[in-house]
Amino acid sequence: MIDIIRKRKLLCVTLFAYGVVLILDRGIFLAAVDNMWMFVREMIEIFPAVIVLAALITVWVPPHVIMQYFGASSGMRGKLMSVLVGSVSAGPIYAAFPVTQSLLRKGASLSNVITIISAWAVVKVPMLIVEVKFLGIDFAAARYLFTVPAIIGMSMLISSRMKREDVIAAGVHAEGVDAVVEELLAALPGANCGGCGYSGCAAFAAGLRHGNEEPQKCALANEEVERQLRAILERYEVPSA
Repeated sequence: MIDIIRKRKLLCVTLFAYGVVLILDRGIFLAAVDNMWMFVREMIEIFPAVIVLAALITVWVPPHVIMQYFGASSGMRGKLMSVLVGSVSAGPIYAAFPVTQSLLRKGASLSNVITIISAWAVVKVPMLIVEVKFLGIDFAAARYLFTVPAIIGMSMLISSRMKREDVIAAGVHAEGVDAVVEELLAALPGANCGGCGYSGCAAFAAGLRHGNEEPQKCALANEEVERQLRAILERYEVPSA
């Protein structure tokens, strides 16, 4: 029980707060439950499609493509691409997190992931259309002119104070997944072809994690993929096979 409370602290605190409100004022409690149910319905409608999209990014998009357009070496092009992806995306802001998590694990830089999330929140194209209608084109243009550079600058500042690996590790720790295996799996092509002798990429990633295999055994890995796999193994000091 104590372990469950420790792992689900936020949920336990929320349930406790709801219980206190129910005792103090039943009307406020019922209003809070109605609001909660409204958000739950919205998530039920949107999240399945978001999870599918995130899974498709993980399986279908090769790591070198993500690194080319959103990696640390993508420069200003990567920043502008990140703004574009965030601004044309549909759905509420919480839908951005599974998608950007997949991009981060596939090789996107932390700075570009922050840019996508921020653009998703404040410079979305559908919002621009409504903004122009109610506040005018001059207001919308001025806001975008100042907001986009601010987003890029903020993303660079935050990424300079945090490590991409720490963010990835925090995410997989919350899911109860081995951080090294998860990062290796994200770097692999994801074809699950079995050419390595394993049942799929996840099993091969576990073999790499425990020092039983070498990156070149992946039948579909090019030089860039092998380099990324070796870098992960070296960073976590995994012994070679």
